[in-house]
Amino acid sequence: MFKFKKSGLPNGARILKEYVITNGQTISVGEAVKLASGKLVTWGAGGPGLGIVADIRKLDGSPLTDNGAGGNFTNTYTAGAGELAVAVVDVSKLSVYSVAQDAALGTTTGSGLAGYNADCTAASTVLDESSTVSTTASFCIEGVDPDTEAPDNSVLVHIQESQFWL
Repeated sequence: MFKFKKSGLPNGARILKEYVITNGQTISVGEAVKLASGKLVTWGAGGPGLGIVADIRKLDGSPLTDNGAGGNFTNTYTAGAGELAVAVVDVSKLSVYSVAQDAALGTTTGSGLAGYNADCTAASTVLDESSTVSTTASFCIEGVDPDTEAPDNSVLVHIQESQFWL
């Protein structure tokens, strides 16, 4: 999952927007998402995306109590037909996130180095280490996450390819 670390904005704020989740789609807090036909889906591998889910709630702003699939809400929600749940998405290209790569850093050249870029895996919760390139990709790597509590293969990233900021 993507974990918010800091903002490049002077006031430290993120840019949060609400979007309806596509019917049948399962979305989690900390997951990368994009728009498809005007509603949210997981970002998936490659290409521009919208941002990172910061919260999920009912359309009226009240908190969710169930997960949309018959269980308690634990930061993951499955949207059913006619659901009125929204995901609050951080769309800022200045927000910095910690996220794990799906393989050891350095397996692919630059996968832990500032200035390199990588895409998500299809699951949209980690980066595809083998997708690391020196050209454009979904996220720009800022370097290894120095947080000792982060997984060993975690890097700091910000959105590079955005549907919101063209």
